[in-house]
Amino acid sequence: MTPRVSILIPAYNEAFFREAFASARAQAYDAFEIVVCDDSAGAAIGEWVAADPDPRVRYVRNPERRGFEGNFTECLRQARGELAKFLNDDDRLRPDCLARLAAAFGADPRLTLATSRREVIDEHGAPRAAMPATSPVSYVSCIAAGIELGDLALINGLNVIGEPSTTMFRIRDVPVEAGGIFTWDGKPYHCLADLSLWLRLLAKGNAYYCATALSEYRVHAGQEQRSSAMGVKCVTERLDLIEAARGVGYLRAPTAYRAALARVEALSAAWRARVPVSEAQRVTLDALSATIASKLA
Repeated sequence: MTPRVSILIPAYNEAFFREAFASARAQAYDAFEIVVCDDSAGAAIGEWVAADPDPRVRYVRNPERRGFEGNFTECLRQARGELAKFLNDDDRLRPDCLARLAAAFGADPRLTLATSRREVIDEHGAPRAAMPATSPVSYVSCIAAGIELGDLALINGLNVIGEPSTTMFRIRDVPVEAGGIFTWDGKPYHCLADLSLWLRLLAKGNAYYCATALSEYRVHAGQEQRSSAMGVKCVTERLDLIEAARGVGYLRAPTAYRAALARVEALSAAWRARVPVSEAQRVTLDALSATIASKLA
């Protein structure tokens, strides 16, 4: 049977929403719904959805702004499908995205996450060169042990698995703590929020990787990840993620663990060299380096 997929759009930025929404509606797949959870300050997103009624679409206006993790968690709570497909409101899906990823779940009952190659686009929707994180994991579509794919991401300090718009998973498999879907062992993740969820899912089973690009990841000036404060958080969260991941079976080999720690220290040094940091941020990074040094000793 064709599983029903919930395309979940945690909307808050009006700039690119219509492109993301159009790509969701254009899917070449028979069984899906689109859930838009509107956390924006204005009314434009709701007006755009209402302007062209579609029975596959459910629009939810949050009664109060929930913020990043809260809006993603609300989307998942509203989902009625078997499989979930997040779509950031500035990204786009290729028309065969749902069909290709959903088929993988029917082929492997141990699958807990399906992902694919993704293309990078700019604010105008034009292709951009691949970044290290978006480089192909494999040049052929394949199924791999989830732990192995997670180790690859941790050792290289890169989210090679993909942003929220890239993956698909079973809703029943998602662990939800009190803080929301991006909270792990009581710690909320922000910069590495998606990776924190992928690692928990992959610890339970296999991963499918489609070597064909099925989504488009937009890079633009308005992204929060481009701020210095978020950049430092991207570094510090990596160490927390490594320790949490070891607790569920990742980085079993001491050499793998040490390589992952060394990569975090290298990223910290590269960030300091590239971006001016405040005194408070410098203190944070110094403390991070001291912690890593003690673990490597």
